Amino acid sequence: VNAQFLELYNEEVLDLFDTTRDIDAKNKKSNIRIHEDSTGGIYTVGVTTRTVNTESEMMQCLKLGALSRTTASTQMNVQSSRSHAIFTIHLCQTRMCPQIDAENATDNKVISESSQLNEFETLTAKFHFVDLAGSERLKRTGATGERAKEGISINCGLLALGNVISALGDKSKRA
Repeated sequence: VNAQFLELYNEEVLDLFDTTRDIDAKNKKSNIRIHEDSTGGIYTVGVTTRTVNTESEMMQCLKLGALSRTTASTQMNVQSSRSHAIFTIHLCQTRMCPQIDAENATDNKVISESSQLNEFETLTAKFHFVDLAGSERLKRTGATGERAKEGISINCGLLALGNVISALGDKSKRA
């Protein structure tokens, strides 16, 4: 079981597990890249992946990342998240399938001492837990400068997500 924690702040993807990150890092271009594989799956490059063995370790990862999120005071909230966050859990399980006769064997099988073959299969799953920052109305928040820039970025991200959800629900746009 592995975990990753990303933050989308002002159109930049940041690693919330990166302990070397400092305040000035938010002003630098991120090295994290998001790619799509040949089957349409999404994967990241340049992100810290933490291996976890217990529920307690998973909760520690969640707390560590949450404490690293970008927050600021606004007229609406004393402590307002200024970003969207994605906590990802990767599960990978390899299990042995029932034994089969050596005569019916194909590739990707291991021969045991009893000349039976053990077939292994790998099961994988990925869960994304997303915390979206709330939409911002500049008139209500009274935001200026950096807070206004963050609010605009938050709203752009929410608009893009809304467009994706609408497109996924539109049967005329499906192939």
